[in-house]
Amino acid sequence: GEIVGLVGESGAGKSMIGRTISGLLPDNFSVSSGSVLFGGANLLSLKKAERRALLGRKIAFIPQEPLSALNPVRTIGSQFGEHLRHIGVDKSRRRALMIERLQQVQLRNAEEALLRYPHELSGGQCQRVLIAMAFAGEPALVVADEPTTALDVTVQAQVLDLLMDMRARMKSALLFITHDLGIVAAIADRVVVLYAGQVVEEARVDALYRYP
Repeated sequence: GEIVGLVGESGAGKSMIGRTISGLLPDNFSVSSGSVLFGGANLLSLKKAERRALLGRKIAFIPQEPLSALNPVRTIGSQFGEHLRHIGVDKSRRRALMIERLQQVQLRNAEEALLRYPHELSGGQCQRVLIAMAFAGEPALVVADEPTTALDVTVQAQVLDLLMDMRARMKSALLFITHDLGIVAAIADRVVVLYAGQVVEEARVDALYRYP
């Protein structure tokens, strides 16, 4: 249930860490050393099938660009349903679970939203869909990679509140990657500061902000 803020300047490697944990590194990238420990297992040494089985079920990822993260030629319902199939939700339960999760993230007319294409929704609505998908399997860990960056300030606050609400409901741990030190101060238990790919500081949030 802990919230860890991962902060650092552009190019420090924050998103790469998030994608390494989530198994979403680009094809031409690989990890040459180190380990990623989750539930006592090193994710980097698991077979592809074993690691894929964890993604979505135990480890979820929320990207920073909601409109580009969703397939533009498929409906929300089609993409959400495929995700539920991947995490093992029985076909008979999928529609009800999709509607339940979309209602939990306060997306109006959830049933209608399932029929929409991403371009028919706003950026904030698409991010709500991605949050609903991330929490569909009640994951132990959610990696949120600057999930409010592409949104305007008012929508940012709404999406952040929803993310905190869903995390609390599911009792998930959250790795929140951001440039925004104000958000970290408001939500995080602990802060990790990254510089040039190296952790240079780590502290409880109150201590770091008082005595950086």
